[in-house]
Amino acid sequence: MFQVIRGFLRAVKYLQKLPQMQFETSKKAMGESRRNMGLQVLEASVFDEETCSMCGADRPPGEAPANTDWIQCDKCDRWFHALCLTMDPRTLKELKQKQWLCVLCK
Repeated sequence: MFQVIRGFLRAVKYLQKLPQMQFETSKKAMGESRRNMGLQVLEASVFDEETCSMCGADRPPGEAPANTDWIQCDKCDRWFHALCLTMDPRTLKELKQKQWLCVLCK
């Protein structure tokens, strides 16, 4: 019995040291959290001209064709698959006609 109480007291002491965390569970808050985490990953990423700055691969993930459209940020020069940005061909064509900025540079 004494060991059970001792174990319980240790657990209580440990739990008191945990940081206070609060999470918003609304769709808007979770979407904003995902966006912020994605931006942190993107900012920390190493990029080159042969891989997409969004997915890190030379071709889009999944069943996408090997020959795919790309778009380059006019400020930071990062390259992105149009599919990774969920751009349809018409939108991609329009954006290529003017300056396009990625989510980090906006």
